[in-house]
Parts: sequence; C-alpha cells; structure tokens
Amino acid sequence: MFVTPQTDEERLTRILAVWAGASVVVGSGLWVLGRVQRSQRIEGFGRQTVMWGAIDGAIAGAGELSRRRRGPQTLEQRAQQRTRLRRILTINAVADLAYVAGGIAAIKRDSAGKARRLNSGDGAAIVVQGAFLLGLDSTFAVRLAKQS
Repeated sequence: MFVTPQTDEERLTRILAVWAGASVVVGSGLWVLGRVQRSQRIEGFGRQTVMWGAIDGAIAGAGELSRRRRGPQTLEQRAQQRTRLRRILTINAVADLAYVAGGIAAIKRDSAGKARRLNSGDGAAIVVQGAFLLGLDSTFAVRLAKQS
C-alpha cells in the first residue's frame, strides 16, 4: 500500500480535530460533574472546554474541506498556500496570547470576588485552550516559515 506523506496543513488539521474531540468529551464530563457536585468552577471549566472544542472542531472541519476542494496544486500554488497559512497562524498566535491573558483576568476577578459572567473555572479553561492553541499555531507558523 502506498501512503503519501502528510503535509503540515494536514497534520495541523488532524491535531486540531483530535484536540477538539478530546475537549468536547472531557469538557462534557466535567460540565456534568460540576452540575452534580454544584461546583460552578468545575461546571465553568467543562462548559468552556466544550465550547472551545466545538469551535476548534468547526475550524478543523472547514480547513479540511478547503484543503480537499483545492485539489492538486502546482508548486507555486503550494508555496502561496503555505505563506497564507503561516500568516493566519501568526495572527492566531497573537490572538491566543490575548485568550490566555483574558483567562488569567477572569481567574483574578473571581479570586477578588469581582467575577461577572466568568468564574475561575471558565478562566482556567480559557488559559488551557489558549495555551494549547498558542503552542500549535506558533509551532506550525515556524515550520512553515522555514520552508519558505
């Protein structure tokens, strides 16, 4: 059987899809556990994790559909696609930093008794998701930059 090597774009999409699925499964369990134990923090962590997983799954699905629709590409088109993807990942990495900062702010507000809609469980989930995405986006942006 002949297997073609995965492109960085395929690897990125697959990793994001697996992370999304795991986030939905684990987050759902924690969400239910938080409700059963009446722990707003566990419930918030679970809820945020499920929401992030659903969004990440949608992004991974859209990326895979886009890649498949493009079909075979010339070397020039592939280079252009790598450049475009690197730019998107670099922008996303900056946004990921903002997510981490926002999660930390939610934790601090809750610790100070000034929580609004998000508690420290929500904040912790945002930090975890943002940190993972920062690592993923920045790793692949660097890999793509080295190929240019």
